[in-house]
Amino acid sequence: MRRRFVNLVTRNCAQYVYSVRHIDPFDQLFYRSAKEALEAADEAARMKDPFPAMRALQLPHPGMSFMANPSGGDSLDMFALFSPRATSGGRMVAANPAGEAVMYDADRQLVSTLGCMNERKGVYPMCLHIAHPGRDQDSLYVMDTYPGPGDDGCFEVLEYMPECSELSDLRAAWRWRLLPPPPFVRQPGYRRPSSITAYAAVVDGNGCSTIYVTCEGSIGTYSFETARLDSHHRLGWTQSEEWKHVGRWSLPFKGGAQYVPEFNMWFGFSAFSPGYLCALDLSAMHHDRPPTALQVWQNLIPPEVEWMCIPVRFELLNLGDGKFLIAGTFEAETTGQQFALLTGVEMMPCVGDDRSLQMVKHKCARYAFTSDAIEWVL
Repeated sequence: MRRRFVNLVTRNCAQYVYSVRHIDPFDQLFYRSAKEALEAADEAARMKDPFPAMRALQLPHPGMSFMANPSGGDSLDMFALFSPRATSGGRMVAANPAGEAVMYDADRQLVSTLGCMNERKGVYPMCLHIAHPGRDQDSLYVMDTYPGPGDDGCFEVLEYMPECSELSDLRAAWRWRLLPPPPFVRQPGYRRPSSITAYAAVVDGNGCSTIYVTCEGSIGTYSFETARLDSHHRLGWTQSEEWKHVGRWSLPFKGGAQYVPEFNMWFGFSAFSPGYLCALDLSAMHHDRPPTALQVWQNLIPPEVEWMCIPVRFELLNLGDGKFLIAGTFEAETTGQQFALLTGVEMMPCVGDDRSLQMVKHKCARYAFTSDAIEWVL
């Protein structure tokens, strides 16, 4: 599915207002074809321009704005894309530090309350939308990326309850449910600030998903089986929700990695080279060794940014048709000024090779944070 638009969630610090703004990534960040992008790169090389086609990003007007509740803190901890397969990127879930959550459907211009999470999940938690077999609605799995010792409330799921759909109050069809925490939070000697450094979901041939998470240090990687086949259940599957220790090794990427069906690979950012895009095969995890990156591509950060700025955060969006948006947030070392770089790239199969891909760089847009800062790119 090709994304129709990308959501930029901006924060106005003075007014405690968060705004969702939509941009057309294909219009602003891509040439009309990969051929045109390669020709532009060749021309830039002749002109000794290391990073062509950079432009200033003009923020569009907000499509919707949210004011953080001062009683729950003057910020939002979470803004996550939810079920993009059904809405093409138009549905999001937001939560404040008090755990109060809402769902915003941009396609329908509808905001629905979701009640409170059982426990707060901290700033920028792990968020994974999982499609269960035979379900029209996805579930959103949320975990605190800094779970505390014995923290039984660090992991929960937002799920749709079809048995409630006939109620007049449709908000009752969604619920937050606590899940078993990863076993390492209950192990002796575990302490903060141990963080979740990498996570991904792997779907088996039956449509059942397993979540993999890596915790820093010597803790290693754990798996969480969300569902398994059950011929005796009316749905043909049941929720298993079982944790297992996979190995003491770490996943070789940082943050989340996402599966891209057209290439049958997972894409994320290398754990060893900040900002380097990598492709992996996570379909078979082995206890004795970690998966390895099939390919790692060159750094797309312009030299003047790489030399003078500190990378703060990277995000990757799959736009469909082999195209991706790479969003990087940086901070200037001398002034502390932050800004965002949005870059469009395209993956193309290499001729005569079933697995290798060529990355084609398209355009780049830069936005300096002033009154409004880009907090999430979804």
